[in-house]
Amino acid sequence: MTPARAVVLATLLYAAIFFALGVDRYVTFHSGADLGLFTQAIANYAHGMYNTREGWSHFAYHFSPILYLCVPFVLLAHSALALVAIQAVATALVAPALYLIARKRTSDRNAAALACIALLYPPLQGVTFTDFHEIGFAPAAIAWLLWAIDARRFAVAYVLLAVVLAIKEDMAVAMAWLGFVGAVYFAQRRERKALVFCVVALAVSVLTLGIFFEAIVPAAGGGASWRPFWRWSGSFPGTGVNLVVGRFTYLLEAFVPLALLPFRSRVLVLALPGFTELLSSRWAIAYTMGQHYPGAWVPFVLVAFVIAAARVAQRWAYVAPAALCVLTLVVANPLHPLHFLGVPNARDQALNAIIARVPQAASVGSFDEVYAHMGFYPRAQIGLQGNPQYAIADDAYASTAWDGTILPHLDADVANGRYRPIARDDGITLFERRGPGGP
Repeated sequence: MTPARAVVLATLLYAAIFFALGVDRYVTFHSGADLGLFTQAIANYAHGMYNTREGWSHFAYHFSPILYLCVPFVLLAHSALALVAIQAVATALVAPALYLIARKRTSDRNAAALACIALLYPPLQGVTFTDFHEIGFAPAAIAWLLWAIDARRFAVAYVLLAVVLAIKEDMAVAMAWLGFVGAVYFAQRRERKALVFCVVALAVSVLTLGIFFEAIVPAAGGGASWRPFWRWSGSFPGTGVNLVVGRFTYLLEAFVPLALLPFRSRVLVLALPGFTELLSSRWAIAYTMGQHYPGAWVPFVLVAFVIAAARVAQRWAYVAPAALCVLTLVVANPLHPLHFLGVPNARDQALNAIIARVPQAASVGSFDEVYAHMGFYPRAQIGLQGNPQYAIADDAYASTAWDGTILPHLDADVANGRYRPIARDDGITLFERRGPGGP
């Protein structure tokens, strides 16, 4: 088998494996709110991608026109699993780009090995396995963009720049930084076409941010709704020691699996916006592996890795990262497979049966994992705000929000006669509202 074919096979295998894992996570009701949010938004593409989780158009929060590319697949499949497949394929496509970048600096065989090692990288796998998010398009799109710049294929680079900017507004910050750094680099080398591309990238990225905040957010009904999770204002949970330790361990999880090799390449400087955005967050989940957030810096780290490893040209530069990635997946797997994977059981069948009893046009409230299965219910929501027509409860389900807020509200409404149970199966209960809804 040729090295190129090996990379293609690894790419297909990676996509297939993570689609299968995503299917298991979904059918066993371990998918969370984001999958329901994006399915609902995409199903409402003709209405500004409205979803109940955000309360209005998704564009009031994020600039993500790339989601329109998902519309035909989601509507044709009529299932959230279309998004699971899209994310598995999208992240897998980082490997061929890395192969082409490495091949310029080492043999085809070594380049293929580096591309395959990259697919073992735990942060990348975490982005793939977590609930669908638009940032899942970033690793491959940015890796291919860096390949196009590296290969001086600027016609392709302009197209890929547009794709990256269509993913999410924070990609405009990353591309502005890429444009600035690239302009300095190529000006010193007196490469005119490359310099022009970088200046255009910087200008268009700044323009994209301006249009999003000044025009799109207000038009989408968000007004001042956009809240950057990375801002320093506001309170931080935990003590000062915890804040430092959490960020330090995050960096260890990012670089140790690759044997610190990315630090040997200047390309790593392009990852600064992504790391700055997440490490300055007030929310610990932003600097937690196994989430979608690392998609903002993963492609730059992986490109830096393959370039550095190719230039080192020593066996340890291949063996050590492969071994460390596997060790990380065994010892500190960001996928948390024991929690998110399982065997479909009677409870899952009961949840599906109860969901099927709800009229698709009706308003219905429940918890995250049920909402993830109700993306094609335009009025499905998490919780009971507004007293929806139907409510779904599970005796075996527990969470801070459910036990602390939603369930007591439901119990009180059942006690006062506002809701009555109309179906029950294996601990799953469907309630119907009696009388008009409330605010």
